[in-house]
Amino acid sequence: MQLSVGPPFFNKAAGPIALLLVAVMAVGPLLRWRRDDAKAVLRRVMLPIGATLVAAIALLFVWPGVLPWAGLSLAAGLAVASVAPLWKRNLRRTPLFTYGMVIAHLGIAVSLAGMASDSAFTKETLVAVRTGEPARVGPYTVTLDGISPVIGENWSALEARLTATRGGSGSGSILRPQLRFFANPPTSTNESAILTVLDGQLYTVLGQPDGRGRWQLRLWWKPFVTLIWFGGVLIALGGMLSLLGRVRRARRATIRAEWA
Repeated sequence: MQLSVGPPFFNKAAGPIALLLVAVMAVGPLLRWRRDDAKAVLRRVMLPIGATLVAAIALLFVWPGVLPWAGLSLAAGLAVASVAPLWKRNLRRTPLFTYGMVIAHLGIAVSLAGMASDSAFTKETLVAVRTGEPARVGPYTVTLDGISPVIGENWSALEARLTATRGGSGSGSILRPQLRFFANPPTSTNESAILTVLDGQLYTVLGQPDGRGRWQLRLWWKPFVTLIWFGGVLIALGGMLSLLGRVRRARRATIRAEWA
């Protein structure tokens, strides 16, 4: 896998138009189609708007940038709006497809928060280190333990053995990024090694030697980027629950019609 570094994912995926669509999406779960007026809708959206404003003010103290700031603020409001259909309901009698809608919308809020966090809080370090020399990125200390040759089916590689420790813990995680060489056509690529933990991902890439016994390392710490995948899981789960709820509702209607 050749690693390419470009603009943060969130800046590509969510511009001002996408953020506007997210804001409109937050209103969707609060609507009672064909039964609502503007005054009733406005009353229901006050709490999500309040959550958005509170998050926006709190994020001013860290100021991650305009788009990430707006994305994180809207994610907070969308999360509150997502669970609004459950307010003042008997949860035992709530239809399954309603739970599916709530979970799917919440998943969108979680994924949005993950994309915004990736753009806002990513830390990058580019260093040249010798064997046994540590480098820091985010909460991690990454130490180069050594370089060894590796042979594949149609390539050869130099593989780094890295130990990543966090918070001064004694035991660390082993990462093995590679610098691969292909003979036909002559090509070199960087095979990154990724450590995934609950609150983010650590990316490591091995670069070229500098001719003085040091090796280039490129390190990224992406906090909360895992929320993107967790949000996707919630969206899929919400879709399945909605489909199952509709099927159950149609089946019960058919049974009632047969008995009638």
